[in-house]
Amino acid sequence: MLIALAFTFLPACRHHSSPVAPEEAAPTPAPPSPARALGCGLPSGGGSGEDCPQESPSYMAEVEQAIDLAIFEHPEMINTQRARGCANCYQVLDTHNFPEEVARNLEKRGYCTKYDGEELAVKSTNRFNDQYDILLSEGYIRRETTGAYRATCYPAWF
Repeated sequence: MLIALAFTFLPACRHHSSPVAPEEAAPTPAPPSPARALGCGLPSGGGSGEDCPQESPSYMAEVEQAIDLAIFEHPEMINTQRARGCANCYQVLDTHNFPEEVARNLEKRGYCTKYDGEELAVKSTNRFNDQYDILLSEGYIRRETTGAYRATCYPAWF
């Protein structure tokens, strides 16, 4: 009788479950896109940087725009109440970082730059680079009108 009783409860204990579909793996996320590299991505041009002739600047307009953007983005680096040589040849209060900001602005636009503490070298090809002296020794911005362009080097030295 005990056995008969057990068989009557067995159907109630039986689990009726539908087969479980295998868990789908979460889709593999796409790898993060690489951060856009600053600059032109060129290796060194192999030039010496010596005996570079003064010709016509190739990047003067871009350098001027980069200077203007640095002034706009970092007014704390500039005294716009004092100028020397031209109306917007402002006094630079941070002569260490200001040229670096100008260089960074050019790099954001795809140019390669190198600031050696005296001149800013700019290139977009290894065929040549231009040299710009964007600061007067007295700490004022030097622009196109005051002789910022210095020379063109063949091939690019950096």
